[in-house]
Amino acid sequence: MSTIAEEIQALKSASAEQTSASQSLAQEVSGKMSDIDQKVDQSINQVEQSYDQKASDLTIIATDGYRKAIEDASGGRNTVVYDAQGNPNIMVVVPRFNIEDLGLTDLDLGTGTHPAFLTNGAPRGEILIGKYLASSAAGGSAVVGGAQPRVSVDYDQAKQLCTDKGQGWHMMSIHEWAAVALWSMANGTVPRGNTNYGRAHDAHHETARRADDGQPGDTSGVGRTDTGKGPATWNHDHSEFGIADLVGNCLEWLDQMKLENGQIITTLDNDPSIAEVNWHKHPAFFDSTSNATEGSNVGDPVLNNQVVNRNGPLNDDSYDYAYSSVSNWASITKDPSYTPVELLRKLLIESAVTSNAQGYLTVRNYGDRFPLRGGRWSNGSDAGLGYLHLHSARSSSGSFIGFRPALFL
Repeated sequence: MSTIAEEIQALKSASAEQTSASQSLAQEVSGKMSDIDQKVDQSINQVEQSYDQKASDLTIIATDGYRKAIEDASGGRNTVVYDAQGNPNIMVVVPRFNIEDLGLTDLDLGTGTHPAFLTNGAPRGEILIGKYLASSAAGGSAVVGGAQPRVSVDYDQAKQLCTDKGQGWHMMSIHEWAAVALWSMANGTVPRGNTNYGRAHDAHHETARRADDGQPGDTSGVGRTDTGKGPATWNHDHSEFGIADLVGNCLEWLDQMKLENGQIITTLDNDPSIAEVNWHKHPAFFDSTSNATEGSNVGDPVLNNQVVNRNGPLNDDSYDYAYSSVSNWASITKDPSYTPVELLRKLLIESAVTSNAQGYLTVRNYGDRFPLRGGRWSNGSDAGLGYLHLHSARSSSGSFIGFRPALFL
């Protein structure tokens, strides 16, 4: 007969065995749950990866479909390029051309490939120009129609917004503007535009929606119009597939050219990678017929090989001093000592004849000045493909100043 001590010991042993069995079972259950959790996680990951891939595929199909629709509708003259921010940009394909093939012999432009299609001497088969001004839609630099242009940005901000779009993107250059303008002149499709508060000054029936929904021609309010909302005659080729709003609406910042104390400085061809400090200094200056520094417009500018009459202090970027201007940029007087520069004729900065692209020229021959072209909604007959505003410092901005992205592929 067992003693109480032996029974207590037996109970302890049974309890230990039960505890061990419970622990073993718990470990087995835990292992199986871990396996189940792992399989569930793997299944979820597979489903998520499959979903992400299918979503990506659908996005690619959608974006490719949009691009194909634009290209098919335009016969390949327009395309859609998505930038680094994922924004769609409708671009006009401008193919390379020979200058002599334009037939503009009176302009004395030389021969060969226009410099817009050369980068450090290497030719490009085509360039892509924003169909519209950069808009305030989709982050502020997308090239889309029916939106308000992105305005109130200075030169450096506009340039940065373009380069931020990704590799090959840049702000439209002085070379590209001139190439498009010369092509339009050669093809008889010089565009009109919003030059009279929501309408064309020379064709009042041509209108577009104003930013303030105001009446066309009403000089009160903001006369700026939506991108591309005008008729086909406001496009560079007079078709629905052309580059819109080059004339009027907003002045456009252009890259690769500036005035430095009156001296004309540009890149030698279309190369946005060249630092501003390394741009070429031409032996060409905007002189003046007056040495006055006070007042506003003190006379006509003069092309010269030096500045004789400076209208403000050297290196002064302010607007505190006088300027010169002429309603027809091509009629500018040339000093007898001035040696013409062929490249400047190709860029519509100098002209061999007085009958050239329409446009007003205004110049401050002191400080650094950066080019604005095309004219604005209030410029009337002063606006045009030849309009050249060399009045503004790089820090200038306003509700009438926009910009246009371009792209190398």
